[in-house]
Amino acid sequence: MKTIITLLISAVLVTGCKAVAVDSTEEKIDLDYVASKFEENSTQIKKVEYHIQRIDTFAQDGTVWNNKGTALIEINEQDDLFGFSFYVRRENFPKEYLYDNGYGFVYSLEDKTYKMESNPRGFLGSPGGQLVAPQIFKLDSAYTSAELLQSDDKYILKYTFKDDTIYNVTDRITLVELNKSNYLPTKITRSYKILGNKAVHQIALSDIKINDAVEGSVADYKHGFVDFELIPEEVRQQNKLIGNKLPEIRLVNLMNENQTETLRVDKLTLIDFWEVWCGPCIKSFPEVEKIKNKYPEKLQVIGIVSESKEKAIELTKKKGITFNNLIGNKDLLKAYSVNSYPRYFLVDSKGVVRKEYYGFSEQIEEDIKKMLVE
Repeated sequence: MKTIITLLISAVLVTGCKAVAVDSTEEKIDLDYVASKFEENSTQIKKVEYHIQRIDTFAQDGTVWNNKGTALIEINEQDDLFGFSFYVRRENFPKEYLYDNGYGFVYSLEDKTYKMESNPRGFLGSPGGQLVAPQIFKLDSAYTSAELLQSDDKYILKYTFKDDTIYNVTDRITLVELNKSNYLPTKITRSYKILGNKAVHQIALSDIKINDAVEGSVADYKHGFVDFELIPEEVRQQNKLIGNKLPEIRLVNLMNENQTETLRVDKLTLIDFWEVWCGPCIKSFPEVEKIKNKYPEKLQVIGIVSESKEKAIELTKKKGITFNNLIGNKDLLKAYSVNSYPRYFLVDSKGVVRKEYYGFSEQIEEDIKKMLVE
């Protein structure tokens, strides 16, 4: 009996030593290891299909968008814009979206028509494009710090990023959850603050299929719409203000609510319609300020902002904006046909609206120079 017990103890000790020996030779599971395994697997993906739920909580007013759908992405090394083609179908939405070889297509299922986008740079921001998840192919790289967390079935990569002083974005964090078995992302959460208000954007991926497991293709879907009728691209209508006298503007001063001003145009004037949530508006502030300071005696610049007064005041102070800003309203925006931002109008010294600009460009100063010598 004593001999049997001794043998059993010896067997347990030997078995325990083997387990320890195996553990000591395993690769170290750290951030670099997980990132390299992700890259190793993602480079093998040529085609991926998935179900997605995207929830966006916006900083401005806490508005929440909750959208679901299905997307198919195919790597296209010949594509200079995105590097891939895609097809997206959103749930409970009458349109489907497809991008291929530099062209975007929006298909209307209700009347079997489609529109073609010949300049689809903003196509990923469309209702369909928002469900495209290029994070399947690439992890963040421009972070300030990163750490690896994990649960029983997933790795969690936590990235922090430096503040964006141009757009006033702080507390930027991204969490990427990877399936431990195949290193595919199952959830990606980005959070940040804009002027102290928190925004969260989260995508959750499920039923992910890759390569041969994907039955269809972008070409198949594209062919399926062959009987749809093309709607010609609309020519942008000229604003009715162009060539006419500027409507009278009487608005409250942003920095002094007790002061109401009537805009008098007795010299060349640049009017800048902007909002605190508009990144391109904020990014162009230094350029607008530069133009104002370059022609101090011959040009006046007026900013008009209609929402979030307190945030607008905070933003102009933080950015060192010296041009005058007024508080707009819905009636004013309607009169000027302003429905996108930033929007600029150039008014001559006689009060006639001469130019309208959708976004800031060097053309604004070029036109200012020409009009100053007229």
